[in-house]
Order: sequence, then C-alpha cells, then structure tokens
Amino acid sequence: MINQVYSSKILFWSKVISTLLLPYYSFFNLFRKKYLLGHFTVKTILVTEYHRIGDILMIIPALTSLRKTFPESRLILLCSKSARPLAENLNLADEIISVKVPWTEWRWSLSRWVRMWIFARKLSKKGIDLAFDFKGDLRNSWFLWHTNPKISYGYATTGGEYFFTNAHLMNQGSHQSTRANTLVKNAGCSLNENNISKTNINTNGAIVFHNGATDPRRSWPVVHWVKLARLLSVKHKVSVIKLPESEALIKQLKDEGIGVQYFEGSIIDFKNWLKNQQCIISPDSMAGHLAAHIGIPAISIFGSQNPKQTHPVNNLGTIIRPDSICEHQSDHWRLCKSCMESISSEKVFNATINLLSRLKTD
Repeated sequence: MINQVYSSKILFWSKVISTLLLPYYSFFNLFRKKYLLGHFTVKTILVTEYHRIGDILMIIPALTSLRKTFPESRLILLCSKSARPLAENLNLADEIISVKVPWTEWRWSLSRWVRMWIFARKLSKKGIDLAFDFKGDLRNSWFLWHTNPKISYGYATTGGEYFFTNAHLMNQGSHQSTRANTLVKNAGCSLNENNISKTNINTNGAIVFHNGATDPRRSWPVVHWVKLARLLSVKHKVSVIKLPESEALIKQLKDEGIGVQYFEGSIIDFKNWLKNQQCIISPDSMAGHLAAHIGIPAISIFGSQNPKQTHPVNNLGTIIRPDSICEHQSDHWRLCKSCMESISSEKVFNATINLLSRLKTD
C-alpha cells in the first residue's frame, strides 16, 4: 500500500514551482502585519475544502471543534457545488459558499485562474481572522494567501510554506480527518477523542449498493455487483442507488430478473433514507463516509490505495482489500483497476454476512 497523498512526480514539480514563487511572495509577506492568536478577537474563520463531498464529511470533527472553541466567530466554509446542499443540511458552518475550482475540475485556462484570484480578493473583504486549508496542495495554499487572513494554518507538503503564517509538515500516512484535526488542535482547539457516531441497528432495513466513484479506477466491476446481488437477494433485502454510474448495473439486474429494490433522490433524500437501512456497500467514495456519519455500518471496497488514509470511521465498518499486493501495470500511481477486479463477489458476500451477524448480536 502506497503511504503517500501525493506522487513523487507531483511533489517534485510543485516544489520547483514553489521555489520559483518564493521571492515574490516572501517580498509581499514583509509588508503584512504579524498577529498572534489570543492577542485579538477572532471574528471570522475561513475553511477551504472544495474537492469532493467525502472530503467535507471527513473534516466535520475539525469544523465542530472550531465552532466550539470560537463560539462567537462566524465560520465560513468554502466547498464544491456538489457538496453544498449536504453541508447546508448538516449545518456545518454559518456561511457556506460553493465555488468551481479549475485545479479540482481539471480545467487549466488562465481566465479561470484569474477568476479564482478575483474571488479570493472578494473573500478578503470579509476580514478573515483565521484560515485553514487541510490539503497540502500548493494551489490551495496560493488561493488561501490571497484571502489575506491574519493567521493561517496549512500543510506545506507540496511547498509554499510562505503562503501560511503557520505551516506544518503533513504525516501523509495518517487519516485525512486526523490531518484536519491536527491543524485545528495547533490553533488551540480541543477535540472530542471519540468522533465515531453511535451505530444505528436497523435489522429490517436493506443492504444498500452504492457503486458510484469519482474515478473509474476506484470502481468495482458491474459483473461483481450483479453476482453479489444474486447471492444476497436470496435471503436479504437489497437496494441499489440510481446513479449515472449505476445505469449498466441496473440494466443487467433487471435483464436477469434479480429481485432488488431501487432508490432515487437528492443527496439529502439519500441521507434521510439511509438512516433506516442495515448497511451500505461501496467503493472508496462519499457514500461510505456519509453512512459512517449517520451511524450506518459501511463495507468499503479498496483496491491498491491505502485505506488508512480515507476509510470511513465507524464502529462496525469493514474494509475489503485485495488478497495480494499490487503488481499490475496501472496508468495511475496510486489507483489500480485490476486490483479492484481481483476482489471477488464471494469475499464481499462473506464480509456482509459476517457484518449482519454482528449487528444481530450488538
């Protein structure tokens, strides 16, 4: 299992760019007033997490801690458009702003970068006192600097330590939620050591299939899902979430007459419906993190990526990995389609039955 968030190639080139930018931003830092936390009233806090919905769910403990530590402050959360409805529904911040970021959407035009710079300058008008970015991405760090916070915390993993007043080294092997918690703790926040939601036992609910993944190399093959549905539906209620990625799966299930149910709705509808189900089976994606947040056991299928970095955090959750270390030829430094294919339906079936038996005894 690769124990890094960023590839060696990305680290190399980002640090080259960081070195080139160093004189320019270091010069302007000379004219920025220096502040000490505790010597002024924190009125506005900015947190940037505009990548994926699952990323938002993993920083909830950090957001909760910030609100408890600075109860009189206004917390602003910057997130992606897809994450905003859920963030609002969960009341994660006082102000939630969605934004399209060129480097998360793989759009590299200069005009989009200029718009991000303009947007950062607009945010600076809000008078940001304290700011956090948990990614360690040079581009995120660049954006945060332009919001002009009095004090900022972030990781200089890809360089750009001059973009923060308080730059830290990232433990790339730690869980993503832990990395967020570490930064807010360094800002004086206290953390609840037990952030795991109480497990909801719903023995009359369905076993939920959520096969969506942002990258197809994280996906589990349709043929495996179909075989798993055939095995489980003999004695258990199975429900498949209707997604763009599940069209082929649903068609095959219907063609073969396999008796499963289907759910379709918004992410808020999904969250409310999921509360009453037995468990969820999904690849490494948002669905497992949402289930963990609301106390539904998650069975998460991982390929070659390290589950220690992004697994759903819940009491009865199960991680399923390939039987052997990845030796495949892959077009991605961390994700491997062949590793996902190597995980059999029988292995997931046995893990599911084992989980159901534990639910009955708890």
